[in-house]
Amino acid sequence: MLLELRIQNIAIIDDLHLRFPTGFIVLTGETGAGKSILVDAVGLLIGERASVEQIRTGATEGVIEGIFATTNNDALHAILTRLDLLGDDSGELVIRRTLPSSGRHRVRINGNAVPLSTLQDIGKFLVDIHGQHETQSLFRSITQLDLLDSFGGLLDDRAAFYEIYYAVKRLQRDLSIFEEQTTESRKEADRLQYEREEIESAAIEPDEDIGLEHERQVISQVHTLAELSNELYSTLYEDDRSILSRVGHAEWLLQRLYNVDSRLSDTAELLAGATAHLKELVGRVRDYQTQLDANPDRLEHVEARLDFLNQIKKRYGGSISSVMRHLEQITKELDGLTVSDDKKEELQSALATLRMQQVTQGKHLSKQRKKVAADLDQRVNKEMSDLHMKHATFNAVVEQERNETLNANGQDRVQFVFSGSVGESPRALRDAISGGELSRVTLCIKTVLAREDRIPILIFDEIDAGIGGAIAERVGKKMKTLGQRHQVFCITHLPQIAALGDSHFSVKKVVRQKRAITQVVQLAKQERVSEIARMLGGTKITQTVKRIAKEMLEIG
Repeated sequence: MLLELRIQNIAIIDDLHLRFPTGFIVLTGETGAGKSILVDAVGLLIGERASVEQIRTGATEGVIEGIFATTNNDALHAILTRLDLLGDDSGELVIRRTLPSSGRHRVRINGNAVPLSTLQDIGKFLVDIHGQHETQSLFRSITQLDLLDSFGGLLDDRAAFYEIYYAVKRLQRDLSIFEEQTTESRKEADRLQYEREEIESAAIEPDEDIGLEHERQVISQVHTLAELSNELYSTLYEDDRSILSRVGHAEWLLQRLYNVDSRLSDTAELLAGATAHLKELVGRVRDYQTQLDANPDRLEHVEARLDFLNQIKKRYGGSISSVMRHLEQITKELDGLTVSDDKKEELQSALATLRMQQVTQGKHLSKQRKKVAADLDQRVNKEMSDLHMKHATFNAVVEQERNETLNANGQDRVQFVFSGSVGESPRALRDAISGGELSRVTLCIKTVLAREDRIPILIFDEIDAGIGGAIAERVGKKMKTLGQRHQVFCITHLPQIAALGDSHFSVKKVVRQKRAITQVVQLAKQERVSEIARMLGGTKITQTVKRIAKEMLEIG
């Protein structure tokens, strides 16, 4: 409920501070006194667009502040908690809006600066203004759906559908992720398989590149090697004074010495060993000479193989050993990359089952909504008939979304439609009627849905337009009944409605220091008699009129 309202420098309001009780509150006053300014101010507190024209002439800024009770408003409490705007434990919500004559407007909620969009989100849970304003939650399709489901006791069925709907969404996501992972796994497996085949087909030997580098060096200098090895062979064996022949002569001399002095036995053995090693050396040099190959085709083959190995090494680590380690690694990875078709079939089967449940629950919910809508139609039309709107009809139309599109709330779109007279096609509430008639239709709907309507504050601005007498009294009684569950404000010119208020505020325009200002006071019992009498009798108020006014208040 709205506990306090403070308005500074808005239109003809200078500085106004009001405290409001619970129940059905009426505001009366002559035309132009500023009653609608109060409604506009509350509208600004719930996010309506502001204009610099609303600022009082000569003021640098206008300020509106409202203090609301948040107890017993779970939806409001939830959004404030989510936005971290809950404030202290007082159970109060303080909204302050500042309108400077130049510069950006400012909004604070419980002392926290917030954007206008946040105020609008919160305002939806606070106040419904019915009349010339466009803030009625009743115009929103989702609100109409919520009210219908609450009225029909379908919230559990809707919650069951909600769970299935999001279970389907989760499975769709899981399947999509699985398919993406499967695609990626197959791509990865193809890549690894290509690499393995490339390395295996290369038939690389350990340190092969080192051997080939050496072979290339030898082949490229084979003529030099041949010359050197020939000279070495000649020096060792072929020349007349070759090393081997000279060692042979030395061996002959040592043998003669040994024949005379046997102490040279070990020396003779050493020389014999040296001769044997020298002969082996000569043999190896001869073998080396025969192995030297100056074939250019072999050099071309070696260089091509080295180029290929260098490419492989560049791709897979820089060395033959790193290439072989990479082969071992990708072989292990390929063994671990198994794509399970069984898993995909399992997900698809579970998804198909849930979708069948979703369709079944959606159809059940839709069928129940249509039954509830018929009951709601009957009750609202009865309320309208009670207000002598005998040729008007109300319908809660339940239609399937296009192409049977499912959303979290089911497959239905709910729209409240109205026809004002016989033969007139029903149209959406926002488009069908305006002003007082719309307020009265809204009142009938709110009366039927009083238990389900979660918005605590209702403001009726034009509800008495075009009515009077007994109808006005019935309208007032319905608002008084609504006041048992909501805080209901009504701006009225009709004494029949004003007399039924649980509390009564008078709005007057007075002149101070040559400037008009709005003055609002809560009336005591006797003051209410005078105000009702004024509304009954105009400028001339007789004792009879006062007596009637008193009786009306006593009856109300």
